Amino acid sequence: MSSEPKIRLVIVDDNVDARDQMSKLVMFERDIEVVGTAGSGTEALEVARRLQPDVMLMDINMPDMDGIRATELITSELPNTSVIMMSVQGEQDYLRRSMLAGARQFLVKPFSTDELVDSIRQVFRLDSSKRRNFQITQAGAAANKAEEGTELGRVFTVFSPKGGVGRTTIATNLAVALKQMTNKKVALVDGSLFFGDVGVLLNLSNPKTILELSNRINELDDALLRDVMVPHSSGIKVLLAPLLPQDGESIQASHVTRILQELRRAFDYVIIDTWPSFAEQVLAMTDMADRILLIMTLELPTIKNTRSFLDICEKLGYLPDKVLLVINRADSKLGIRTESVEDTLRKKITANICSDGRAVTTAINQGVPLVISGRDTQFSKDIMALAKIVTTVETVVPADTAGAPGAGKKGDQAPSLLSRFLPARR
Repeated sequence: MSSEPKIRLVIVDDNVDARDQMSKLVMFERDIEVVGTAGSGTEALEVARRLQPDVMLMDINMPDMDGIRATELITSELPNTSVIMMSVQGEQDYLRRSMLAGARQFLVKPFSTDELVDSIRQVFRLDSSKRRNFQITQAGAAANKAEEGTELGRVFTVFSPKGGVGRTTIATNLAVALKQMTNKKVALVDGSLFFGDVGVLLNLSNPKTILELSNRINELDDALLRDVMVPHSSGIKVLLAPLLPQDGESIQASHVTRILQELRRAFDYVIIDTWPSFAEQVLAMTDMADRILLIMTLELPTIKNTRSFLDICEKLGYLPDKVLLVINRADSKLGIRTESVEDTLRKKITANICSDGRAVTTAINQGVPLVISGRDTQFSKDIMALAKIVTTVETVVPADTAGAPGAGKKGDQAPSLLSRFLPARR
């Protein structure tokens, strides 16, 4: 199991039995520890100042000082403490007042163990990511000042909240395309820590993986990177995923951040493949990215998951231009129209990549990226276009998809499906 620190929880309720019951609900959760309790808003404020917990469960109706006022004071004074509001009343007014006070979630009593635990973990995960963002920014500023005159590389995290969209294929081909286009130093990181396939797609194997860097994190430097990373015939350097799925569990999010900081100093471009998850390690990869290449296909389940991820990005405090939307298999005759996708997601598509299914599959089975074995294919041309966007990311303008392959073709009923199941993001 991971050795990440436990979530430090304080329970606030004027009912002693309720406090005891909630303590019992989380008693057997390995990643949650009740470090304190309080019976009023005033006491909650005192306990919060003294213990500075990660998460507080706060009842609304309490004597002395109610939960809403206590939450206002705690969230303004202790920004690293997140509050989950609780109440037997689920009216919209209570929810609205709780959110305005700074609460991150609202639970209606009675709630199940799963509801409680899931809420605690989700709030902690989202807010700890914000804290990491601040720490990374501060560390980056310090590093820039210490290494004045040294230009740091750009990090691009390739992510999708749904599997099977071609994420790894795009990541590997993009890394090679960047090397071909710029002849600069390019690193490819297999951040799919449990079932990474980058080595398969590039026909590479090596007993040394990212696990070695994690195990020697205090020794990490440029020399150790060179020793562990595998050179590919294209000229890129590859950091492979652990050989065994269970080894991925031991790689901490803080290790991922430290490794990416070192890679940024050693390479001009760092491309990271990930896996569909909001695990702490994945959030570390998205936090560190200059841009997230969000891969999706033109199918309703993928669009739904993509919309959810964009909403999470807002909660994580990511700026809108941090995420670049990339459509894979954009020439699908049966897919939903790209204009409908943009309307639903309220976000422009940055790049379209055609399927070239047979050629891509052949390249994968041969272990040779298609941008090498089939540079004249439409897929390779689209990847090269994406690489050009990556090299000019500071001034990138989302592509005009009006004339994109598949736009305005079949799938006329798709907009009604989108409007029925996926109302537009606000």
